[in-house]
Amino acid sequence: MLANAAALLKQVDAVVVVDDGSPQDPTRILDELAGLGCHVERLAENSGIAAALNAGISTVLSWATKPDYILTMDQDSLLDDGYVAALQTAAAAALAAEVPVGMVAPGSVRGLPVRRGPVMNGVQLGGEPIQSGLLIPIPVLEQLGLFQSSLFIDGVDSEFYLRCTADGLRAVIAPDAALDHALGTPATARLFGRDLSFGGKPLKVRTAADWRYYYLFRNRILLARQYGRRFTLWTLKGFLADYRHLAIVTLLAPRRQVRLANALNGIRDGMRGLSGRRPS
Repeated sequence: MLANAAALLKQVDAVVVVDDGSPQDPTRILDELAGLGCHVERLAENSGIAAALNAGISTVLSWATKPDYILTMDQDSLLDDGYVAALQTAAAAALAAEVPVGMVAPGSVRGLPVRRGPVMNGVQLGGEPIQSGLLIPIPVLEQLGLFQSSLFIDGVDSEFYLRCTADGLRAVIAPDAALDHALGTPATARLFGRDLSFGGKPLKVRTAADWRYYYLFRNRILLARQYGRRFTLWTLKGFLADYRHLAIVTLLAPRRQVRLANALNGIRDGMRGLSGRRPS
C-alpha cells in the first residue's frame, strides 16, 4: 500500500487516504502514509466503499483551492507512469470535441481491454467502468452529488455511471492508460472432485470474495428498481452476466455452497428493498 501511495503521489497534487473502520489498529500504517505526505481520514466503523470515497471527496471539496479532478483509487491499485496525465489529456480532448465528460477511465485493466462504447466526435467513449482509477471532474460531483452510500459496496460505480448517463454525461476512454488492479481471485476449476484443464494447463475461474455475492446480487436488484425502466438493456445484460457467472462458479469453483447462500440471501433482501450494510 505504501508503494502504491508513493507512486500515486508522483502523479497528483494531493492524496487523501480513508481508513474505513479497520478492525485492527491501523495507526502505524496510517502514520507512515501521513509521513509520505498523504492526508489521512479515519471512519469510526466500516461504512462501505461509497461512504469511504465520499469522505475523501468531501475533504477535498472543503479545501479553499479545489483541484479540477478527483481520481478514485482502491488501496491495491497501482498506476503506470503517466497514467493521470493520459486521463487528463483524454478529458481535454473530449471537452475540445464538445463531448460532455462525466468520467475518464483507462484503456485497459491488468492488460485486459475495458468496455467500450461508440466513437463520438472522434472521442472513444466507454461503457460502464470500474471505480478504481477513475478520473471525475469536480463540477460533475458538485452537480450530481457523491456516490450512493446506501449500496455499501458493489454497484456503486454502476450507479454513478448510470446517473451520469441519465444527465447526458459520457464515460471517456484514455486508450494509452493502463491500471494494475486485481479483478477477483483465480481458482482452479473442479468438477466431480477432479481438477479441469484446457490445452494441458489448469482451467481457472475467477471469483469474488464469498461475502460479496450478497451485495452483488442484492444491489443488482436495487439498481434495476432505480434505473431499470430508463436503462432496460443495461439492466437485462447485467442480470444475465451475474447469473451466468453464478452458474459457472457454482458448478466449478470451491466454496460453492457459501457463495450460493450469500447470493440467495442478497436476492431475498433485494426483493425486499433492503439497502445499506448487510444485517447481522
